[in-house]
Amino acid sequence: MKDKNYASFIITKIGNKKSYDRLENYILNKFEYSEIILLFNEEFDMDEIHNTLSPKSDNILCLNIASNTNEDSMIRAGLEFSKGDLVFVLKDIDIDNIENYLDRLYEYNKKVIDISFLVTKYNNIRDNIILKSISLFSGTKLDNIYDIIFFVTRRVINSLSENKSKIVPISYIIRNIGYKYEYINCNIKKNVYKLTKGNRSSYLLIFSEVVSNITFLLSVFSAIISASVGIYSILLKLCGLGNLQNGWASIMTLLSFCFTLIFFIFSILIRYIGLLSKELENKPNYKVISIIKFQ
Repeated sequence: MKDKNYASFIITKIGNKKSYDRLENYILNKFEYSEIILLFNEEFDMDEIHNTLSPKSDNILCLNIASNTNEDSMIRAGLEFSKGDLVFVLKDIDIDNIENYLDRLYEYNKKVIDISFLVTKYNNIRDNIILKSISLFSGTKLDNIYDIIFFVTRRVINSLSENKSKIVPISYIIRNIGYKYEYINCNIKKNVYKLTKGNRSSYLLIFSEVVSNITFLLSVFSAIISASVGIYSILLKLCGLGNLQNGWASIMTLLSFCFTLIFFIFSILIRYIGLLSKELENKPNYKVISIIKFQ
């Protein structure tokens, strides 16, 4: 017997036809009422896509998003256009046993959990270092995980509509919206998932205190060097333990002091810019160029 809930499936990347057919069959067999939302951020030929996919569903919506829109903003557009009580966001449909994963994500909802994720680790060394550094210097644990698929309920989307951020990754917002969430771990060796350049920058803006804390530590380190050089120079002078080059102590002290001051000013500016960026978040974060529905 089919589930009576209305389910929306948002797909950011179609992949190959075999994967799409498998997913579509699952959707039509699982839910009595459903819709599929395909996201594009470039020019596409609708007839070609229709002929390639040969869709069985009569409720498929294609959103053509502006070409300069990142994946997170595209997903936000899909969520806001979705009508389902249950919404699945699929960033990769070319994975084995996708039907089982979708069932397991949905099972969490029956346990009164509004959000669930199918995740895997970033296997890029640079991404690991960035995420660990953010966790270390911000004091906030940031998990090294990539969301392959995630599931949300309508009330999560309603809450999400109150947040108009342009820069914060959508998964980070959803995790911090206040509802309970659960993970399912999935190790996929054939696909390599990496942080995008935009997301790296976004995390540094979210945790602006990271760079601020690093520059502050550098200013403290420079201050210690400055004080040490001064004390060392005075001891050598008083004790007559060595011949100092004229002006050496004053130059070293001055340079150390200058570096201390520069790093300290940088830490203040970075903190200010971080706060300023958060104030400027409430801007339109995507533009839908066209909406086409398969008939």
